[in-house]
Amino acid sequence: MKVAVIGGGMMGLASAFYLSQQKCEVTLFEKEQEVGGLSKAEEFIPGHRWDRYYHVILSTDSELLSFIDEIGLSLDVHFTETKTGFFTNGELHSMSTTLEFIQFKPLSLWQKFRLGAGILYASRIHDSSRLEKLYAKNWLITVFGRRIYEKIWDPLLRSKFGDAKDQASGSFIWSCITRYYGTREKSSKKEMMGVVKGGYYSILNRIKSQLIERGVKIHRSNCIRKIVAGENKQITLIDAHGDTHHFDKVLSAVPSPEFISIWPDIPDDYREMLSSVDYLRLICVNLVLKKSLSPYYVTNLTDPGFPFTGFIDATNIIPTETLNGNALIYLPRYLPPDDPYYHRSDAEVLADFLTGVRRIFPTFSESDILSSSIHREQYVQPIQKINYSKSIPSITTPIDNLFIVNTTMIVNSTLNNNQVIMLARKASDLIANPKRDNSCLP
Repeated sequence: MKVAVIGGGMMGLASAFYLSQQKCEVTLFEKEQEVGGLSKAEEFIPGHRWDRYYHVILSTDSELLSFIDEIGLSLDVHFTETKTGFFTNGELHSMSTTLEFIQFKPLSLWQKFRLGAGILYASRIHDSSRLEKLYAKNWLITVFGRRIYEKIWDPLLRSKFGDAKDQASGSFIWSCITRYYGTREKSSKKEMMGVVKGGYYSILNRIKSQLIERGVKIHRSNCIRKIVAGENKQITLIDAHGDTHHFDKVLSAVPSPEFISIWPDIPDDYREMLSSVDYLRLICVNLVLKKSLSPYYVTNLTDPGFPFTGFIDATNIIPTETLNGNALIYLPRYLPPDDPYYHRSDAEVLADFLTGVRRIFPTFSESDILSSSIHREQYVQPIQKINYSKSIPSITTPIDNLFIVNTTMIVNSTLNNNQVIMLARKASDLIANPKRDNSCLP
């Protein structure tokens, strides 16, 4: 069976991996020169690469860890004890241990008790479907109280959604709480996060080599321009060069707006459903510094007015030799699709962000910057609004043998590669084994 996969991000690569594992004849099309999508690497300094965007592995990421084992990299997974900081009332505070939680000055003793009790309560909710009917803000105020919401949760919602935070559902913020709770090692309660030696650069290279060994054809720098339903239920693809390709089945693993743009005969009601989901955009400034600025992997910003929505010092999780002993900082800003800030020049963005860094770390000097880069992504995090699960597509489409899988199908969870791998496996299984019971699929 000849199968095409459109899109060479982690979703598309994993789908091609699982399809080729089931003896399908797979061809993958990727518009960029390099595969990887949001998981691709960057050469920050000559000869030293790491992930372009920040990624971690949790011990609870069973799908991702299983996939890493399948490609033979499980021995390269390394977990590190990490710390979480808060920049509140103009000061840095650690909140990584029980003692630090108790000593957290911005909250009163009663507020700390209610925050802890609320997190414990949320972590024990197993069916979040009812939370999907509630706005995150309303649910958080009910569980934690307005003062804790204003001091802690409102800034954290902004870090995930930017100015689109008021659209988020309760089930999404619940998924953030439970995923964060998953960073805790059960016996010691220490915060643990993992990476693969070499980062996603190693993972992507291993996937590519195994796909090539299985005979998968990878067309890079070649996007699909048009999808056409052909004769005998075949699907025809027309690529950027005008060449025509015929397949028994086609799986689109690109964001919904891109899928809509290449399928001119898409039914109106199906287009409307796909278009109902908005994506957050992302600007991320990456800095390589002579030295680390923070002991925290993530510093949550609860004070208003920062140009970025979080401060990530990856130096606290990646091996020292990765960047020749230098520090790597990620400064993300998530934006709703209509935010004009996305179109600001790189010079304006960098100046804004460096001002924000100095606000947290007054001793920071631009002379410590070895390199900087700015990246923008148009389709990052689908905004999980009220009753979100009712607005997402199934893997099958209105056309026989045309399938879709992308991050809009991640429900009641944050965007992470554990969910991506799980969806890719399910979609591939449905395509290769259509007679199997797939009632649990999206």
